[in-house]
Amino acid sequence: MTTPDHPTDFLHHLRERSAAEGGIFWIEDDLLAVFEPDAARRISAENWHGFVMPDRFLDTVRRRRSAEVPWTRVRTEWLTQLHALATAEHHAALITRMERIIDARLGDDVDLVLLAQDVSVLSLLPVALAGLTPRETSWIAQDLDQKLMRLIDRHPGGGLRHRLHFAAVQMRAGFVVRRVLRQRASGRRPRENDLADPFVDLLPELGMDRALDVVTTVLTAIGGPPGSAVASVLYELVRRPEWADRVAAELRAVDVEEFRAAPVKAAPLTHRFVKEVLRMWSPPLLLMRRSRGTFDLGATRLEEGCGYLLSPHMIHRDQRFWRDADTFDPDRFLPGAPHGPAGRGSYVPFGWAPKRCVGADLGTVQLMALCHLMSTRYCLTVPDAETVTMACRFAPVPQDFHGRLVLR
Repeated sequence: MTTPDHPTDFLHHLRERSAAEGGIFWIEDDLLAVFEPDAARRISAENWHGFVMPDRFLDTVRRRRSAEVPWTRVRTEWLTQLHALATAEHHAALITRMERIIDARLGDDVDLVLLAQDVSVLSLLPVALAGLTPRETSWIAQDLDQKLMRLIDRHPGGGLRHRLHFAAVQMRAGFVVRRVLRQRASGRRPRENDLADPFVDLLPELGMDRALDVVTTVLTAIGGPPGSAVASVLYELVRRPEWADRVAAELRAVDVEEFRAAPVKAAPLTHRFVKEVLRMWSPPLLLMRRSRGTFDLGATRLEEGCGYLLSPHMIHRDQRFWRDADTFDPDRFLPGAPHGPAGRGSYVPFGWAPKRCVGADLGTVQLMALCHLMSTRYCLTVPDAETVTMACRFAPVPQDFHGRLVLR
């Protein structure tokens, strides 16, 4: 079938078809859209069940099987570390890193999409891989930046030279990760309380290539969707002055230590604001997967090996599950609100269990911290804010989003 070429048009096309066909329909002969909440939850859970890491490279070369390592075990290690990081002390450190990044751009006319990416990546990087030298940090950041530029259509063209540079930057970032893991294992570099450290002890079982995959997965996760979410929060703060005022009033009245210890409890209105931003602009917009089994989805059967699409964005904008789905209103998350979610499966900005993003809580803290900074420390001015629009790439990306930040 023929689909529109422009990403935004394609999403509108999918949305119309989803409304007409109940959320489950074939986009192509081997690609199924699964935009119905219960079906999306079920297929996500069952397709993840029993998923294991690939064999070690050396074992593959020698044509033998590696020790089996389920991805659920990897997730357990991540979740344990993240639980240890969910403290007022670590939240304060995250906010301080965000401040330093923004302070460096005060008074300038800045591209707020790129600033959002820097704020997100560089403040989260020590959570993923701590103790890096400035040069190592720069190499990792360059790799994540170039991947983002491709995703938001800002990469500098193609050609062999560009592809070679892209590969070289990736290899250099991989070298940093390998060096950090080896030096921690040998005692030449101190252990850190980050998401990479549990896998130092597992190196003999995982092998360096699988440990590298684990750390790269975390780095990739902080290098795209979180930056898009930060940009979306800035976009809505600028576009919704009445809500920006309500958020600011709450955050200026809240005790700073209480906010750092438990942001969601200390600032419920701000939490609703962040939840509504994520409902409207969930990144990434589409998730493509390959079926590892056969699924009976009522009138539709998905065979093993076929592709399927999941999309929190489509579910969040579906009028069957959300009244006034295209209206921005954080108060829909008040208890008993008539225009709130139709059920738990209708609000999935971080995906579906058991593969839900492990950093969901930390991501929420970061977005609420951004609201706090914008309400208490900085003043953001965006000329002609009403003309700024949101484009749909791999994730929502505000267009021509420039502004000036100064201290309050």
